[in-house]
Formats: sequence, C-alpha cells, structure tokens
Amino acid sequence: MINTLGIGILLLYVSVLIGFGIYGAKLNLKTSEDYFLAGRGLGSIAIFMALFASNITAFTIIGHAGFAYQAGYGAYGYVIGWSIFITPFTYYLVGYRSWLLGKRYGYATQPQVFGGIFNSKLVAMLFLILLLYYTLPYLVVSIIGGSLAFTTISDGAVPYWLSAVIIIVISLIYTIPAGMRGTVWTDIFQGTIFLVVAVMLLFAVAQALGGFSAITERILQDRPEMLQRALSPQLEPINWFSFSFINSIAVIVFPQMYTRILATRSSRNLKQVSIYYPLALAAIFGVSTLLGVWGSVAVPGLAGVDTDNIVPLLIHRFLSPAWMILGLVVILAVVKSSIDSQLLSVTHLVTVDLLPRLRRINPRQLVLWGRLLLVIFAAAAYYIALARPAAILSIAAFAFSGFSVILPVMIGALYWPRANKYGACAALVLPAVMLHLWYLGILPRWTTFGFMPVFPAFILAILTLVAVSYLTPAPPPEQREKTFGIFDKVFTGPVNEPGSGGQHKIS
Repeated sequence: MINTLGIGILLLYVSVLIGFGIYGAKLNLKTSEDYFLAGRGLGSIAIFMALFASNITAFTIIGHAGFAYQAGYGAYGYVIGWSIFITPFTYYLVGYRSWLLGKRYGYATQPQVFGGIFNSKLVAMLFLILLLYYTLPYLVVSIIGGSLAFTTISDGAVPYWLSAVIIIVISLIYTIPAGMRGTVWTDIFQGTIFLVVAVMLLFAVAQALGGFSAITERILQDRPEMLQRALSPQLEPINWFSFSFINSIAVIVFPQMYTRILATRSSRNLKQVSIYYPLALAAIFGVSTLLGVWGSVAVPGLAGVDTDNIVPLLIHRFLSPAWMILGLVVILAVVKSSIDSQLLSVTHLVTVDLLPRLRRINPRQLVLWGRLLLVIFAAAAYYIALARPAAILSIAAFAFSGFSVILPVMIGALYWPRANKYGACAALVLPAVMLHLWYLGILPRWTTFGFMPVFPAFILAILTLVAVSYLTPAPPPEQREKTFGIFDKVFTGPVNEPGSGGQHKIS
C-alpha cells in the first residue's frame, strides 16, 4: 500500500525529472543537432551513463528476473555470456569509425552514416525501415515492465492501463522540451538510482526472506533444480550460445545507443566506457538473477507471462511501504531511462531521415516536428503495450535478433572497402525475410541446425554481403576514398582527430 511517505518519494523523483526538462528547455535547442545529439558534446560520465542506462530496460530487471524464476542461476550466464566483454568492445569497434565519419560529414543517424558510405538512398531507407521496425517492440517491453510493476506495487490501486499512461506522460514531459540533453541528464540521475538502490533492495529482500544463508538453504531444500543448468531447454549449450551471441552484438545496432556514440565529444570517452561498462552490467544482472531465483521459492506457482511480475511481487509481499516505493522507483528508473531514449531515437530517425524526403522542411522546424512525433510514437507504443503480445523475454529476443542481423553490413561498410550497395541491400533484406520465416513457423526449425534463428540469419547476412559484393561492380575509387581515406589518415600516425581540437594518435 502506498502511504504519504511513498507519495512524497514518488513526487520528489518525478519533480527531479521534470526539473531536468525545464532546465534543458532553456538552452539553445533551435537546431536538430542540439536537440537530438546534445551538440555532440557528451563527456565520459555522460556517455557512460547514457549508454548504460539506455541499455538497461524492463528486460533487465523484470524480464530477466522472470526468466531466472524459471531457469535458475543459469539464467545469469545465459544473458551475460559474451555481453560483458563483446558489447563494450563493439562500442569501439563500430562506434569509433562511425564517430569519425559523423564528425567529418555531420552524420547523425545510421541511415546517414551507411547510406553515405555506400552512396545509396536505398541502403539508407532500408536501415531506417528496419531500425524502426525492431525498435518499437523493444520500446514496448519497457512500458509493459514498468506498468506491471506500478500496478502490482500499488496493489491494483493504479490499473495497468493507467500505469502505462503515467510512465509515458512523465517521460514525454522532460524529453519533449530538452531532447537528448534532458534524457542524458536523467540517465545519470536514474542510472545512479538503480545501481545504488537496486543493490540495497537486494539486501532488503534477502533480509525479509531470512537472510542469504536461509534463502539459499530453502532453495537447496525446495528447488535444488535451480542450481542445474539443464532446468530450462533455453540453457542447453546451443541455445545458450545463440542468445549470448545476439545479446552481445545487438546493442551497438540499437539506434538509441548508436546515436549516443555519435554525440560523444571525444574518442577517448568511448575507450573509458569500454572499461567501466562491463562492471555495471555484471552487477545489475546479478541483482535481477538473484531476485528471480529467490522468488521461485518465496512466491511459487507462477507460469508464463506471470513470471515477469516476480520482482514487483517480492517487493509488494515482503517489504515495508517505504521499501516498496524505493523498489518502484528503481523499476521506474530502469524502464524510463530506456523509454525516453528509444522514443527520442525513433523520432530522430523519422525527423531527419524520412520527413525531408517527403516534404521541404526548414531546418529550424525539424525540432518542432521531432516533438510532435514523440507524442505520436508514444501513443502507438502505448496501444501495443496494452495488448501485451508476448512475454517480455520473447519480445526482446525477437527485437535483438532483428538488430543482430544488421551488424554484418555495418562492420562490412566500416572495414571492407570492397563492400558495395548491392551487397548491403541484399544482406539487409534476405536475412530479415528468413528471420521472419523462422519465427512465424513457415520454415521448419530443423533448418536452423538447432540454433536460434538469429545465428543462421547472421551467417547468411555475412555470406550474402560478400557474395553479392564480389558479383557486382566495386565501389568507385572516389566513394571508397571518402570513407577509407579518413581511416587511413587516422590509423597511420598523429593526426588532428576531427572535432578534438588537438593532436591525437590512435594506436
């Protein structure tokens, strides 16, 4: 039950978020670069928290805990797997070269970067369509998770539909006026909240259940299978490999993550993120895994999509009203730090990559259009969230798969001069089609050789890019020079790094 103290904590939390929006609105946000990229001025702390907080969604604290409820401690490695090393590595592998091109040519989105590399409007349009298609369901995951938590912790006083409205409206209140600056400031604030308070929440739940030793003994007595990897078919080695694979490589393709890298002030900031990001990732997934496993003995009997509700149920049943509110704040901080960035990223894509193709728009009007589209996309996501089409983990897995099969084209464009627009188009379309044929059950599952569909689709993307590029004309020399000429200069000795204002040698 939410008491006066709880209402006060919630109001303080919301007031800080709104304060960021009001302050951010006072800054110069007349250009789309100011509004969508924060003037390309994100420093080390800002970019670390922006990337971390934007990537920690309801899948992390809600969906993953629900999976751990069913699969046991093995769920931790299932998600962390390679992610703890490969995800931060891709920030630099893909991010640094993209950042160089963004600084040099003013690119602000993936369609602009890769459409520019291949000198192809079709490549740019395919990137736009696919990124929007996969980002919307991932956005819905955060809304579903936050709304479930709000409804459960309020003991049903705030129904699911109203919880979704509240979460979305608060996100819009500070995102619409302040743009990326507002979302990054709230990322720092909310990221700090869920890193610190989530650990405190873990200890509070442990104490309520009798302490770490008591809850461990209870698991050993009542649910010893939670210690076995074979508890869930998803933890079989081939499935573990597939999901860990996509979970580690998909993140750099998320438009909200990629755009934040383009908004970084210096490449040095990307290197620093690669060091600190794994530590924070390991901590937050450790918390959600423990809560899910503990919930399997503390709140037994959940099945299907109901397991997504285990963290809110633990908070509601075992903690004091004050802790209930702090737990709710943690969950809201997790989901809202991703909702605002995802909304802003899809709006950014449509505003700068689609609208100018449809009509003439004054550059100063782009910010106005962006704010209007934020509301439209938020409304669309709300109606999808009301339907709750599947469990959070299932929705996330589909979106991650779609993002993952785009990565070969991104890496090929940045590292292989022979890659051309024909290979890129084929490698974007064919794997996406195959992915849907597998997910819809049109193709039998034996055709994936036991892997999740994303893995053969990823391999198909690589083969298609290479084969079609070799079978079609090579890019003209001037097109290759536009991209790889910059890379050659940067990697062959001391240069003036674009936008750095000084000498910088890349080793």
